[in-house]
Amino acid sequence: MVSGADGMLDPSERGRLRLLNLLAYAVILGLLALRPVAFIRALTRNLPMLALVALTFASTFWSISQSVTMRRAIGLLLSMALAYLLATRFTPRQQIQLIGTVLGVATGLSLLAAGAMPGKAFLPGESELRGVFIHKNVLGWIASFCVLIGIVAQSDASRRMRVGGRVLIVTGLAATLASGSATGLLSVVTAFVTVATVRTLARKRGAARLFAKMVILLASIAALSALIIGLIPLLEFLGKDATLTGRVPLWELVVPEIERRPVLGHGYGAFWSEASPAAWRIWEAEGWQAPHAHEGYLDLLLGIGVVGLALFAVVAWLAIARGVHLCSVAPDEGWAWCVAAVVGALVMNLSESTILMQNDILWVLFSTAALTISMRHAELVQPLPRHVRLAHAAV
Repeated sequence: MVSGADGMLDPSERGRLRLLNLLAYAVILGLLALRPVAFIRALTRNLPMLALVALTFASTFWSISQSVTMRRAIGLLLSMALAYLLATRFTPRQQIQLIGTVLGVATGLSLLAAGAMPGKAFLPGESELRGVFIHKNVLGWIASFCVLIGIVAQSDASRRMRVGGRVLIVTGLAATLASGSATGLLSVVTAFVTVATVRTLARKRGAARLFAKMVILLASIAALSALIIGLIPLLEFLGKDATLTGRVPLWELVVPEIERRPVLGHGYGAFWSEASPAAWRIWEAEGWQAPHAHEGYLDLLLGIGVVGLALFAVVAWLAIARGVHLCSVAPDEGWAWCVAAVVGALVMNLSESTILMQNDILWVLFSTAALTISMRHAELVQPLPRHVRLAHAAV
């Protein structure tokens, strides 16, 4: 509503909107303060995540713009407070209900906006829907998460949850298609495959489960290889830009900058700032001011280097491995949502950039899922005390 004639936000407009975050931060921090023990438990049960956030602050010491890095690291820390709040106060089933409702309403309003206020719901001169969001891709991402949550809800024991899940699936699919977001469509496919895979593994035991894991691993490698080999022909067949809307030339310019500071990067959030000479070179070569690399893993390397990428890989791996285990231990508690959220975010960042992004709902959702898994895993799978095991054996 405050965007200019071109339908976009300038820096001053973004700055005014960020003031709204202050109220949200105050409420979030206040609610976290009410349960300090749970908050500390969440911090200590996922040390790789804690180290990853700490690294963004530490990168201030070698950042090419210390003020930018510190400001954005503080924004990230406050954003993470929401993830810790959701992970400590809500079970996975409750998260499905809460997050599904919020994202579903926003997606539904976006579809209504197409008819009620087309001048705002569509960017000038474009046919793809952006709805109540600032860009069509954001609508595509949010809508794809609606589909993801809706799919998971179909296995819930509550009829109300299942019906609500169907509404989310239909609404999410409609908005994803209307947005024209290829990343959103890929995330929808990923959601279907991930949930089906998790459910298959949860039903298997012993050797059968090991065999299923091997089959899934080989199928994943084959699918990834086919995508890499056939990506360009596929894009041409679908009538899409083979450069991924200019991403490939941008990536070619970014990689040499990563190689200049590979271990610790240029400082969290500092590379794509006006204080970065390298960013200005890329902007001049590309002819437009890219806000990021449009690839989450490249931006992670630019910001905090190989060390940061390694920490993030540990966070993601632990979340997926523990999450699949929890789906077997407690299949009716909605753990498939957490696993699918993590995998969906990993896929989405192949062509977008949300990893460690401050004030970004998709990073909050990823973090919420990973923290929820790490917090509950020790409680649900820890072995029984020895005297209890002996009593069970005697019985």
